[in-house]
Amino acid sequence: MLKQRFRDIFHGKRIAILGFGREGRSTFRRLRQYFPGQTVNICDRDAKASLTEDPDVRSSHVCWHLGPAYLEGIKMADIIIKSPGVPFSLIRNLPLRGRITSQSELFLELFRDQVCGITGTKGKSTTASLLYHILKTAKKPAVLAGNIGMPCFDVMDDIRPDTRIVFEMSSHQLQDIGQSPQIAVLLNIFQEHLDHYTSFQEYQQAKMNIVRWQSDGDYFIFNPDNPLLHSLVSGMNIPSHLVSLGSQFGHAARIYCAGNDMVFADGPRQVSLAGLCYDPVIPGRHNLQNIGAAVAVSLLLDVPEDMILKAVNSFRGLPHRLEFVGAFHGVNFYNDSIATIPEATMAAMNAFPDTATIILGGTDRGIDYKSLMDFLSGSSVEYFFFTGEAGRRMKLMADAMRDFKGKKLTLCSSFDEAVRLAVENTPPGRTCLLSPAAASYDAFKDFQERGTRFKDLVRKYGRGFS
Repeated sequence: MLKQRFRDIFHGKRIAILGFGREGRSTFRRLRQYFPGQTVNICDRDAKASLTEDPDVRSSHVCWHLGPAYLEGIKMADIIIKSPGVPFSLIRNLPLRGRITSQSELFLELFRDQVCGITGTKGKSTTASLLYHILKTAKKPAVLAGNIGMPCFDVMDDIRPDTRIVFEMSSHQLQDIGQSPQIAVLLNIFQEHLDHYTSFQEYQQAKMNIVRWQSDGDYFIFNPDNPLLHSLVSGMNIPSHLVSLGSQFGHAARIYCAGNDMVFADGPRQVSLAGLCYDPVIPGRHNLQNIGAAVAVSLLLDVPEDMILKAVNSFRGLPHRLEFVGAFHGVNFYNDSIATIPEATMAAMNAFPDTATIILGGTDRGIDYKSLMDFLSGSSVEYFFFTGEAGRRMKLMADAMRDFKGKKLTLCSSFDEAVRLAVENTPPGRTCLLSPAAASYDAFKDFQERGTRFKDLVRKYGRGFS
């Protein structure tokens, strides 16, 4: 059945894959499985993209378009499957004859009624992982895919008619879709990926695609306390069933904290989950919204309340997200490398108000840091170690602010130096926090590599000073 549906889409078409990273390779594997003799154009600006030991990729039924002229390979294609890492602005004005689509859009065309799509500038990985954990704890058939690191085409063989698909969706995966999932979760929208989009508004509109194509039988869970998100939702005619997240006010359906309990209310239905809002298992008050979103979806999917409580209380979070590294010389060290925007760093500081030392900076993507610096100027932080061009800009702002007088501000020549100085200077009984408010690409492949480096250095230097 699935193979036939693929044949209906691709048979006899000239196919081009634009971008040959993880998702592009996943797309190629699926096409090769169903159409072993069909030629596929692979287009990537990396001239070494064809250097692989995969015999299918090196077959004679591949036409390579690599290096500076790689976009020439898509001009005569009937179907162009764009990978999420390729900015849409690169191809918007090209003379193309074919349909531009993506793995995400094709997947939704096949399975959208089984999909719970989760997005947001921050929190989507935690929410998706927790929801999947709840479903598996309740022994519900489920798969986890998308931006979490598992291309959705790679889980297709595990999907049955009763399988629930938890799909973490980045703005890049959402930008060019014409379908929305049956259950959509939008946690928040902040400034991010300004180097990928022509404007912040374009980024916002990409995020809103998660709900744009829903119908009246669908569900949309969102946070009306996020001002920008509230404004965007208010300006749309959304036919689906709205569920307010993190607020006891708003729409008829809502999930919120009432004292220590988490309450889900939907018309006459009201469910109270005891203790879920007291000392959450993943630190930070902001994580209560992530928990609330996962719980709301679970209740909509008729997961028993006792299974939800069991799963939430056994969930331990994801690496690089307020991750406890260890205690050395009386200092607690936390790795929050995922914090690539100011709002995430402020949330981390709210989770650990005893922070004495913070490491900030990395790649400068033009994000506005005024709100962060205003926030930090009134915090208990005594030592600031800045790295990269973003750190340089933050330090210049702090140098000019009166409320930073008396605090120790250091621009470091490298990330390693920043960690060493942080370990040496943080006073016992306090917290040292990596929460950079900037991307990592100036020195690392991604935030995971940065976080892993931080953990390794903390353990190395920490043991040396303990």
